[in-house]
Amino acid sequence: MSTQTTEALAQRMFELISANHDVPIEQISMNSQFVADFGFDSLEKVEFVMTVEEEFDIAVPDEVADTIITVQDAVHLIQKSIIAK
Repeated sequence: MSTQTTEALAQRMFELISANHDVPIEQISMNSQFVADFGFDSLEKVEFVMTVEEEFDIAVPDEVADTIITVQDAVHLIQKSIIAK
């Protein structure tokens, strides 16, 4: 997993969002916002972070999870977490 490219991570993130939240994959971009564009409420955001943690075998502290606004934020977080392993 440590050799994941940004493009591959982004694609997997799009797939997770689409599969878990009924968002058409064509409507997802790196600039998409979880709350503003996908309508995530606080519980959905927490559940999605848990999905990401499981999918990528990483831990995301609550204070870091709170800073995730866009898909790009999530992808960068995953990259940093994987590198830190």
